[in-house]
Order: sequence, then structure tokens, then C-alpha cells
Amino acid sequence: MSLRTRLLAGLLGVSAVLLVVLSLASVLVLRGHLRTRLEGQVQAATVTAARRVVEDDPLAQALTGSTYAVAAYDMANGTAHLVSGDADNAAVVPGLAEALGRNRLLAYAARGDTFDLDPGGENEMIAAAALSRSGLRLMVVAVPLDAVDDPVRHLLVSELTTGGVLILLLAAGGRLLIAGGLAPLGKMARTAHLVAEGGDLSARMPEGPSEVGRLGAAINLMLDRIADAFRDRQASEDRVRRFATDASHELRTPLSTISGYAELYRAGAIPSEDLPKIMGRIEAEANRMGRLVGEMLELARLDRGAALALAETDLAELAREVAADSAALDPAYPVTVDAPSSLVAVVDEARIRQVLVNLLGNVRAHTPEETKATVRILRAPGAVTIQVSDTGPGMSPEQAERAFDRFQRGEDHLSGGAGLGLSIVKAIVEAHGGRCRIISSPGGGMAVHIGLPVVQKATGG
Repeated sequence: MSLRTRLLAGLLGVSAVLLVVLSLASVLVLRGHLRTRLEGQVQAATVTAARRVVEDDPLAQALTGSTYAVAAYDMANGTAHLVSGDADNAAVVPGLAEALGRNRLLAYAARGDTFDLDPGGENEMIAAAALSRSGLRLMVVAVPLDAVDDPVRHLLVSELTTGGVLILLLAAGGRLLIAGGLAPLGKMARTAHLVAEGGDLSARMPEGPSEVGRLGAAINLMLDRIADAFRDRQASEDRVRRFATDASHELRTPLSTISGYAELYRAGAIPSEDLPKIMGRIEAEANRMGRLVGEMLELARLDRGAALALAETDLAELAREVAADSAALDPAYPVTVDAPSSLVAVVDEARIRQVLVNLLGNVRAHTPEETKATVRILRAPGAVTIQVSDTGPGMSPEQAERAFDRFQRGEDHLSGGAGLGLSIVKAIVEAHGGRCRIISSPGGGMAVHIGLPVVQKATGG
């Protein structure tokens, strides 16, 4: 059974039950009211009949109306006879009065209560009894329940008829309302099939303030995230393909060089006096391949989310150590450190050292001699900033935008690098939850800004 059918059936079922309950309640209230009123009328008629009866009157004065059956019960012999009454069952009243007996009739008369004659039978009536002035007779006045049953029966028939019409109208109106309310669900189902079968992640559900509209908004949010995930996956696959292409290209050059020299040597085309030089070239190309493979493995480990060996590290002292090592490697590139005496943060010391080594190595590889480099360690609320700047030729905004891409090198392709140094820097910084960016302009030097979150401890200054 469809949701639409279940909703309509539930609506009609609840409505029918409510109408039945309302009809029964109104019938019971009306019946009670009519019976109470009829009982009052019977009691009044009985008192009137008893008051009019005198010893020398043949009871003609006791007539109370054609709807009533009036019977006189003789206290002496316990018999009763009909005095007046045109109702169909008036003739049975004397017999019913005799069946009750004198004592019960006297008790009813003394209390002034009404009572039922032939209760549950085909001649059921409401009756009352009153003692005549002489005390020799009991006047019994009875009236059929037609005055109660007929209006109740008519009310019940009219309510059932009206209720049936209302149910039909409610079925028609409810069907239209439910169809309109569930129409967005049908559109959602069609959209979901479109997304599932055609892969069209741009399709969206109708939104609105209703429950169905909020469901559509939630599904749209889910589709947005799925679309983002697909785009990220596509971008990741593109990066992997580019990485594989670039890596194969970078490895092809040294491999071709080594293979070429080996073929020349095998052919005897290398003079003996040039052999040391050729072996040096082969060794240099092999070292270049080794560095490239090492950097690629390092990036692969970082991409897999390799665990960091986090520990409290004095970043200021670390910067001074790396600066001293760089100056020792090539004194032509002076390095200064601008940092507090101590600044402690929880980081992977080896990884952050690698970041600083790579950045200062870039300065030596891509700037002319006498280029000055500065390493700054700055405090910030809940973070620490590492900045490595130089006074070299800098780079264009386009180059700076692509500087962190893998195998991206500057204009001096003869530097010997594979273009992975800044990519490794970015991967390490992001593994720490930080961000890095480059500020540079041609002829204005370059600065790499690194922001690392949550400085645990900082002293000195």
C-alpha cells in the first residue's frame, strides 16, 4: 500500500470514528433530555388526574389527553381498568399496573418517581402513580416512548447521512491535499533516480519551510558534499596522474644519461683520459635520482598521513641550528635569525627542521651569491609563525601561485632540484594543521609564511 493510500485511509478512519462518537454522544444527550422532559410531563399529568377524581365522578374529569393512557387501580380488590387513552398500547396499561401490585404502586406514588411499564418489551412505557383524594384508587398515567424514540431515530438517521456525505467530501478533498503535499516527494524520487542512474550531481531537490522541504534541503546538502567529494577525488586522481607523468619525466633524464654513457663505454667511444669525468657525471646523475626517489617517498608517506613524532620543541633554538648549518654549507649566503630566546611548541622536530632546511636550500639554489636570508619566529595567540625571507630576485605572482605544486621549478632549471622541496614543505605544514603561503614580487625578494597552531609554551624574549 502506498504512502498516499495509507494517509488517506488513516484520515478517513479517524474522521469516521470521530463522527460516530459525536453522533452517539448527541443521541445520548438528546434521549436523556427528552426522557427527562417526558418523565416530568407524566408526573404532572398523574397529579392532575388524581386531583380531579372524586367519588361520585365517573372519572370523566381525569382525561389528560389522547397521548396518555390513564388507568385507575382499585385499592380494595387490586384490579385496574382503563380510564382514557387513544394510544395503540393503552389497553395493556391496566394489566401492567395489576402486575406491579398495590405495594409497589404505593411506593412509587409515595416517592413521586416515574417507572417503566414492560421494560424492554414491545409495550414499554413511562408511567407514574398518584393516590386519589379519597385514597381508594391509585391513578396510573403512562405514555409510550415514541416521543423519545422517534426524534432520536430521526437524529441518528440524519447524522449518519450527513456523516457519510462528509466522509465522501473529505475523501475527495483529502486526496487532493495529500497528493499536493506528497508531490515534492515524487520529484525527489525522480531526482534521486536521475542522480543514481545518470550521475548528474548538479540535480537538486525542491526546498521549502515544510517537513518535505526541509528533507529536500538536507538531501541537497548531502548532494553538495557528495559532489565536493567527487571533485576532490577527481582532483586527486589528476594530481596522481600528473605526479606519475612528471616523475617518469624527471627519472627519464638521469636514466637516459647513465644509459648513454654506459653504451659509449661498451662501444669503446670514451677515451681513457675522459673516464674519470664520465664516471663523475654518472655518479651525479645517480645521486640526483636518489634524491628524487627519496623526496617522492617522503611525499608519499606524508600523503598517507604518516604519524608525526610530536614533542615539545624549542623552535627558536631549532631555527638558530638550521641557520648555522646553512651558513656552514655555503658562507656566500648569510642567514640571520629573528626569534625570542625560547619559543616552545608541540611539533615534530625532525619535520620542522626539514621545512627550514628545504627553504634555506631553495635560497642557495635559486638566488645569486650574497643573497641574505632571514628566519623569523613570531608569537601569536594560539599559534606560531615561521617566516623565511630572502633578498633575491623573487618570482612573479603566477610562479608564486604554483610554487607549491609538485615538480614545479623556477626559471633556472639547471639548479639540480626536482621541484619537490616546497611541496614537501607544504605537506609537512598541513600535517601539523598549519598553512603556508608565499609573498613575492619580481626583484623584491621572496618570503614564505608558515602558520602552525597551538603554541604550548613560550618563554624569554
